[in-house]
Amino acid sequence: MNEVQSYLQMMIESLRKKEAVLVKIIEKNKAQSDCIHDKEYAEIDWDTFNVLIAEKESLIERIGELDSGFESLYKRVRNELAEDPSSYKEDVSIMQELITKLTDQSVEIRTMEERNRVRIEKVLMGAKKEIRKSRKSMQAVSNYYKSMSAPDAGNSGLVDKKK
Repeated sequence: MNEVQSYLQMMIESLRKKEAVLVKIIEKNKAQSDCIHDKEYAEIDWDTFNVLIAEKESLIERIGELDSGFESLYKRVRNELAEDPSSYKEDVSIMQELITKLTDQSVEIRTMEERNRVRIEKVLMGAKKEIRKSRKSMQAVSNYYKSMSAPDAGNSGLVDKKK
């Protein structure tokens, strides 16, 4: 029983660490949101934005490590928990509360990620329109200069060439 109890304590600690990592991800999402909120493409600090993405990636990897550790611990105590659940009721209750909290945080992260994705798409679409508009203007100017530099560009059809 002592061994199972220590595994359960490690599982609880793993869930608490995961909670701390999720809080950091929420902070990074807020920083990303602040970085892109109500800004045009040129106004966004893309270096900061990309650093935040890299930091979130490392935090997500950490969550994967914590999840796999939790799973391996659970496999060790699963049978004991099933045989005598009343002996571990308090620890299981703590884990259930933590898991509920983690689920809520995960939903919050997904919502924030979706909002940020929509904002980025909006910014990029605006930039794309500006680029397209700029290309059309450049093409019109280029066509004008090409037509004016042609050999008979200055000649109109009204000049009498019979003389």
